Amino acid sequence: MRNSCKYVLILAGILFALGFAAPDVQAAKPGKVVFTPAGADPVTFDHETHKAMKCNECHTKIFKMKKGNFTMNKDDHAKGVFCGVCHDGKKAFAQTTEADCSKCHKK
Repeated sequence: MRNSCKYVLILAGILFALGFAAPDVQAAKPGKVVFTPAGADPVTFDHETHKAMKCNECHTKIFKMKKGNFTMNKDDHAKGVFCGVCHDGKKAFAQTTEADCSKCHKK
């Protein structure tokens, strides 16, 4: 287990050095990424929570993994892009109403 955590941190460092992480994204605990959007509480994405999915279901198809490519705003939630591809109320809980915000945005 310790080695896998070390490898995740090494990979995160390499990706950051190569420009694959936006400045508002930071690694938290292994397997977690914290997004700090302007004007909203942070969102912690936990890969463990999403382990039923294959990496390439999101990486490169939904999230292009190019520096500066990912910017999501409140209007995107209703469009079914980024997280909304799955968080549509059918495949996973919705993200389209104000009541949904606290499911991801936590103080």
